[in-house]
Order: sequence, then C-alpha cells, then structure tokens
Amino acid sequence: MVSIIMPIYNRASIVQRSLDSLILQTYGDWECIVVDDGSTDDTINILNNNACLDNRFRVYERDVTKIKGAPTCRNIGLEKAKGDFIIFLDSDDILQSHCLESRLANFKKEKNKDFLIFPMGVFINSSIQKKDITTTKTYLEDFLSYKLPWSIMCPIWKVDFLRSLCGFKEGYPRLNDPELMIRALIKSGDNYKVINNVEFDSIYYPSITDWTQISNKYYRSLLLFIPDITQTLLDAKKEYLKPLLKGYLKIWYRDFFLPGKQNLIKENLELISVFKARKVISSWLAIQLKMRVYLIIAFRFFTRKLGNYQTASLE
Repeated sequence: MVSIIMPIYNRASIVQRSLDSLILQTYGDWECIVVDDGSTDDTINILNNNACLDNRFRVYERDVTKIKGAPTCRNIGLEKAKGDFIIFLDSDDILQSHCLESRLANFKKEKNKDFLIFPMGVFINSSIQKKDITTTKTYLEDFLSYKLPWSIMCPIWKVDFLRSLCGFKEGYPRLNDPELMIRALIKSGDNYKVINNVEFDSIYYPSITDWTQISNKYYRSLLLFIPDITQTLLDAKKEYLKPLLKGYLKIWYRDFFLPGKQNLIKENLELISVFKARKVISSWLAIQLKMRVYLIIAFRFFTRKLGNYQTASLE
C-alpha cells in the first residue's frame, strides 16, 4: 500500500483537482490521509464528502494544542499511515494517473533503496514543462546551497526509513522540505536513486502569492533552519559544508528583501547575526552586509524625502 499524505489549509477552490488525480490512479492500493490545519472555508466539507464516497480517503483535523503548520500536519499523517510507502502531496499538486504504478514498478527493481525521486512537471503559461533533475553526486550540497533539485511530491519513501528520521521539524513556516531532505540525504548516504529518464509523473500548479507574507515566513524559517542544519552538519561531522548555506542568504536578498517592509533593518541584522554566529559567513562579510543594509535604507529615506520636496515644489 502507498500512503499519500496531504496537509491542507483553506483550499476549497482547488483541492478537488488533487483528490481526483488520486481516484484516477491505475494502481488502486493506496490511502490518502488529509490533515486539515484549521481551515475556515469549505475545505473540510469537501474532504468529508470525498471520504464518504471513497473510503481510501481518511480525513483528520490538527488538534488545536499542536503547532500550526504543514510540518505538523504531515507528521500526523505519517503517524496515521498504514502503507509500506509514503508520498507527500500538496493541494496545489496532482499525480499523473500512472504515478503510483510507475513508482512501485521502479521500487521492485530497487528494493534496497530508502527512497526514489522522480521528475515533476510545472504548469507555466498554460502549458506543462518538465523539470529535469540533473544527474550529479552533489544533491546534498545542492540542498545546502538552496539549489533545490526536486520538490516535496517527487520522492517516494519507504515508511520505515522516513519514520527513522522522525518526520518533519515542526514550527517551520517554510523550508521544512529542504530541512527534511538534507537529513535524509545524510542518513541514507548513497542508498537512494534519482529516476530521471522517465516522463514527469506529478504536476505543480503555482498559485498567486503574497510576497510580503512569504518574505515574513522565509525570515522566520531561516531563524530556525540555520541553527538546526548547522547542528545537523556538526553531528554528521560535515561542518565543512556550512559555508554552502550562504545560498539561503543570497535568496533572501534576491527574492525576499522587500525595501518597503516595516522591520527591514531588524530582520536583516538578525539574519546576518545568525549566519555569522553559526559560522556560515565570516565576520568581515557580516560587516559588509550590515553596511549595505544601512546604505539601502539611507538611499530609500533620501529618495522619499527628495520625492516629497519635488511634490511640494509643484504645488
């Protein structure tokens, strides 16, 4: 049996697409464990209706005493799972109809592996494009550098191996997928396989995002992620890889450094301090980054003042 675990929160408008993709599977021995994270829309009613029609769907609601978030919901699903294999599926993803059959057929050839990874498709500009997984021996280094080669629904896991990892770290607003993958790659060593010479068997449908909200979540996640991962590397005697984590700071400045945010200085100084304290960046680089932050803030301040002055001159 394959257990498909789906965390969900306020996805009434799209969740049926994901559920239908499971019903259409050519392989029938599966269960889908959906864990609701406190939805306030019609999500729970849709889930319960599907469970009434097909008993392979099992619906749970996160206990209010547990930490809110997808990692907690996934851990609840992992605890409830009855399958021999696990696939994580989000509500904006679908599985192609051949997905389960194909993945299990590959596992028959790779019986000793802890997990297998398959390529996915991404819905872009009204078409689906395959995201190839480059063949390399540096997947651990890729995840440490934020060069994320695959997403949450791409692996299929042996349940015993996944449980040996104790599931996801709870409390992460984001970055819970790479955090788990880093620990999995360290623990497994070379005992996993990327199956890349096949068509994609899952599809990710990007949704509209609130970048301010995403930025806040990424910031809060980095405060947890960097200490946790540097400790993981230390425990595994791989602390020499810590400088690779600079990639996560680069992504912060590239995608999530929003000049209009209220707590811009506080957030940046705190992140720089965390990366420095964990010896991901040097003291000299930390000083340079702090100077750049102050220069950006000063530029924004004087630009706004100049704009106000020019506006007043025209009145």
